[in-house]
Amino acid sequence: ATTNDPANAPKDKPLVTCDSTNTAKYILGPVELDGSAITDANAGLNTQNGQWVVNLVFNGEGTQTFGDISKRLYSQTAPLNQFAFVLDGSVLSAPSMNAVITDGKPQISGSFTQESATTLADQLKFGALPLSFSVQSSDTISATLGSQQLMIGLITGLIGLALVAIYSLIVYRALGSVIIASLAVMAVITYAVLCILAWRMGFRLSLAGVAGLIVTIGFTADSFIVYFERIRDELRDGKSITSAVEDGWGRAKRTIYISKSINVLAAVVLYILADATVKGFAFTLGITTAIDVLIFILFTHPVMQLLARTRFFGSGHPLSGLDPEALGAVYRGRAQFRAPAAATAGRSAKSRKEAERRQTIAERKRAAELGGGTTTATKEGDD
Repeated sequence: ATTNDPANAPKDKPLVTCDSTNTAKYILGPVELDGSAITDANAGLNTQNGQWVVNLVFNGEGTQTFGDISKRLYSQTAPLNQFAFVLDGSVLSAPSMNAVITDGKPQISGSFTQESATTLADQLKFGALPLSFSVQSSDTISATLGSQQLMIGLITGLIGLALVAIYSLIVYRALGSVIIASLAVMAVITYAVLCILAWRMGFRLSLAGVAGLIVTIGFTADSFIVYFERIRDELRDGKSITSAVEDGWGRAKRTIYISKSINVLAAVVLYILADATVKGFAFTLGITTAIDVLIFILFTHPVMQLLARTRFFGSGHPLSGLDPEALGAVYRGRAQFRAPAAATAGRSAKSRKEAERRQTIAERKRAAELGGGTTTATKEGDD
């Protein structure tokens, strides 16, 4: 042991140490009685003066040893009549010996309050317990493990963004660029919001928070699909690009608002009821969902309004993703069909057969009557 490590000083050597507050210094002799001899310690009131004291109880061996110590110290003058209770190299208490105690039940008195008497009693009692620990498992965790897992989560999120971008370009062609631009704007705004929260509120992005960001990518992509498919439905009904964008937005936004409100509600419930490990997921999910709605209202829909007025998208270019020829015809009821003017004969016939297959019996009879009336009128005109 070294001189600056009193907790590991040899028991048979003198010790220079301080009290627990580092305000008093002591030169202590070798250990004569260790804490294992204490069987009980409790705080109580002195029946004579009503002051708080600490009552000790020694075992048989401790009673004999402490009795011998009390006989030797009682005949000394201060400070030679003091003895010390030491725990981990610090002096808990250094009372003076005021009597010969042979029953093994000494009492420590002084300027105690209830709190200080209870604290000293607990230190003497529980500090003397022969505790030991058995190793059940041992793992060495790198200090960089958390940052590595966080980086892996961020990389996973970027891969998810890339897959969504590729899917958007394949399915929606040039229209997929709107999805990519919206996701990019959302990423920038989300990063800025998280930085502000970290600066002002001490927010820290955890692995659960990264999971919330990744899940939001899927929710956002789902909203784009709802919006663009609504626009395509309007185009299939024969509307112009500009009208399809406006009417499609009017129909899609209700679905999007309901979906996002459910996401926010789930995030709030998770944040309130779940433990700390899940709160990061719930917090980022709620924040990004709110940002997603703002992006749709303030960016995605206005961009679609502008693109609908351009020649490339407005004319339904084959690569625009809004090509009427690629969308095909749909059955509109009452044997009425509307096919795009530029639709190919094969695709139009296929769509017409599918629509006829879905007709009810009454609609088929009505279609036959209309067809027969048209044929008769034509023959009479020829005559």
